[in-house]
Amino acid sequence: MGVEELYQIAKEEFAEDLIFELEGGNPPLTVSIKGLLLARVKSSTYNFSFFEVTENGSVLAVQMKYFVVYIAFETDEELSEEEFAEMGKALLEYLTPKIALLTTKAEKLYRGGKADILLDDGMSPDLREFMYSLLMKHRKGESPYEQTEAA
Repeated sequence: MGVEELYQIAKEEFAEDLIFELEGGNPPLTVSIKGLLLARVKSSTYNFSFFEVTENGSVLAVQMKYFVVYIAFETDEELSEEEFAEMGKALLEYLTPKIALLTTKAEKLYRGGKADILLDDGMSPDLREFMYSLLMKHRKGESPYEQTEAA
């Protein structure tokens, strides 16, 4: 079975809209998960980072068990830095068990590949371009982070 089971987990566990109540009396925030990329990496450390792609489209990268799971999501409105930090914390708390399930299964089932898009649920063109550029970087063995030189 292999990667097909991972696609099924991604579809069942991640293809959803989440509603968060942020502090400060703001209206509820809807976060729509639009895409998921699984990439094999050489390190088993645990780490996470956010990539802001557009005003309301971002990617959460969580590294766990020799894999990085990139989750593309869109919010229904642009967020301030404080709101983004609060939403990011809530998103991590909610998604970490699902990411652990996916990476645990990937350890057993994902044998040959370096990276695969497991979910594309109507990503915006900008998010899709960003996710596919990540896919290509991982398949070529390049770093997904932009390298800059000191002036």
